[in-house]
Amino acid sequence: MHQTISSLIGYAIKGTDGDLGKVKDFYFDDVTWTIRYMTVETGKWLSGRKTLLSLAALENADQASCTFNVNLNRGQVRKSPDTDIDEPITRKHELALQKYYAWNNSWSGEFYVLPGVGAEMIAKIDERIVDEEPSSNILKLDPHLRSFRKISGNRIHATDGDIGHVEDFLVDEESWCIRYFVVNTGNWLPGRRVLISPKWITSVSWSGNKVFADISRDAIRKSPEFDPSKPFNPEYEEKLLRHLQKTENSAWVTFKFHAAPESKVYLAGTFNKWDPTMIQLKGDKKGIFAATVLMPAGRNEYKFIVDGNWCNAPDCKDLTPNEFGTTNSMLYVGHGHKGHMHTFSRFSPGQNRPLWSTPMGG
Repeated sequence: MHQTISSLIGYAIKGTDGDLGKVKDFYFDDVTWTIRYMTVETGKWLSGRKTLLSLAALENADQASCTFNVNLNRGQVRKSPDTDIDEPITRKHELALQKYYAWNNSWSGEFYVLPGVGAEMIAKIDERIVDEEPSSNILKLDPHLRSFRKISGNRIHATDGDIGHVEDFLVDEESWCIRYFVVNTGNWLPGRRVLISPKWITSVSWSGNKVFADISRDAIRKSPEFDPSKPFNPEYEEKLLRHLQKTENSAWVTFKFHAAPESKVYLAGTFNKWDPTMIQLKGDKKGIFAATVLMPAGRNEYKFIVDGNWCNAPDCKDLTPNEFGTTNSMLYVGHGHKGHMHTFSRFSPGQNRPLWSTPMGG
């Protein structure tokens, strides 16, 4: 289901022992364009303090009562680390929060860019590529967290001029990826709103409050109008992508796996020539391992390697035979895919599902 971010601001936050406050803002990762945290104003019970809560703490959303239920209590929030939420959240602040709450520090995953994938995007964010171990041939990115309120109102520039400003985000509530910017075309096309995918963004000037998109003014002028009062539907999206002749050429995919906390978990597939040591999933104390990978378009086959055992994703229903007489898990990236950020095998250890379904080497 897709929702605008503005419609979620003001939701009440209910903890395990009472109300914790109201949502005032959301923070997103400006590499993967995924919502990661919500800013909560605690109100009178905690002297009007603002704090950050990870979406990892979210249990469910009750749209009827406009409430987010979280697995935290007032005592935990009262003693949480102070964070300057008026500035981009640094990795240091994020780690302090993760350590205190024991949140899965792989909620965002380690970010991997496979060789030859997303080269244009990498060129735009050179300053955010950290030094890599000599033995690795993939890049890791240091994600930054930005406020929705900070980008709201930023001017959107097409290849041949200004087209309006960022009014809202349209997000997938399952994966919390930002599917589209809602752009108000302002005085140029009065009273009109259009959608632009983050995947069409070529660069962002955070200091200049400008967003640059690889799309022409004429294409925007003729694109299907977006009505935020109506439910978002696949037919509208298909019409939009067909008109703009845009496809999703790559996707950030978060892979998650539950195993014993002391395990070593890797990911391999057609996207990295089945290298069993290139991508290691980072685990937490509960045995939830994760990595976020920029995947190429098309069909991708993959498997997890857990302590030397090759195994399929327990939740993946799309399987294909392999040369070992067993099967590989599959996912598709491209036009018509659900979003640019997907989560697989993300389930509670209490669900008692099998860790793998194929023997070693298969």
